[in-house]
Amino acid sequence: MTLQVYRAVRKAAREEVPLLAAGNMTGKQAAKNLADKLPEQYALTHVVYRNGARVPVRVWAEAATLTKSAVAYNAGTLNRARQAGVRQVEVFDGADCGWTSHQDPDKATGTLRSVEEAAEWPIGHPRCRRSFGPRPDAEEPLPVGKTGKGSTLSI
Repeated sequence: MTLQVYRAVRKAAREEVPLLAAGNMTGKQAAKNLADKLPEQYALTHVVYRNGARVPVRVWAEAATLTKSAVAYNAGTLNRARQAGVRQVEVFDGADCGWTSHQDPDKATGTLRSVEEAAEWPIGHPRCRRSFGPRPDAEEPLPVGKTGKGSTLSI
């Protein structure tokens, strides 16, 4: 039964999230639609994570939808940057947000990253507000050490 519910939840999400890309609704509207659909069609009221955390389906739907839309938005920005021949992007993120997670000491905001590196980490965590700004003026490759950390941009 669990596998069936999992597949049903994934199917419902696949139906709602693409509407964001088409511009038919906001992330919050898609999350509400998904959260309404799951209890009605599958009697699902909570989602249990691998670590045992039990969250209401509305909270999960919002986090899942906003996460998927952020990844899609950033992928679109990076694809357009590639098409334009831009190799570097500036990262806009929360002041305390690390590159790969909140705990990562490599803080993301204000750094320059290659388009390829940005594509590897389009967000750092669920509900991440990260975005990228193409920087055609920063064409020199960044000095990347073994840690893969970007350089800090001073404004």
